[in-house]
Amino acid sequence: MASVAAGGVQAKPAGLITREAARDLSDYQYHAMKIDSNGRWDYADTSGGDIAIGILQNKPEALGEEAEVATRGTSLMSVDGNAGGITLGSSFLGSEATSYDGVAVSGDDAFYFAIALESSSSDGDLIEVLLVGPSYISGSGDD
Repeated sequence: MASVAAGGVQAKPAGLITREAARDLSDYQYHAMKIDSNGRWDYADTSGGDIAIGILQNKPEALGEEAEVATRGTSLMSVDGNAGGITLGSSFLGSEATSYDGVAVSGDDAFYFAIALESSSSDGDLIEVLLVGPSYISGSGDD
């Protein structure tokens, strides 16, 4: 994993929710999480319509282990800034389907759950983000 994008990271996760992991999530620390149909934490793909609730803070290694997810405050997030530059303070972040890294989203009805507090143009950066809860970019209304 690449180093932290900028030097000012002060992650202060809050709203921590602990539930069972849906699988081995040890490779997905600092990635988007959703609650699956069994009430367990699993990685989220907002580009595919998943509703990301927060970011995984620990590294559960098996189904049923405790997974702790931050839902408020700030957190580190693994991002792919190479998929489209992530800009400090102005990028809405969702997640993608391959690595479940955070990516900048735009366009009508795009799901997001965080705002970038650091910039990134590389894959695998860890940046600080503000968790804002499940949201989507509203359409312009010009149908």
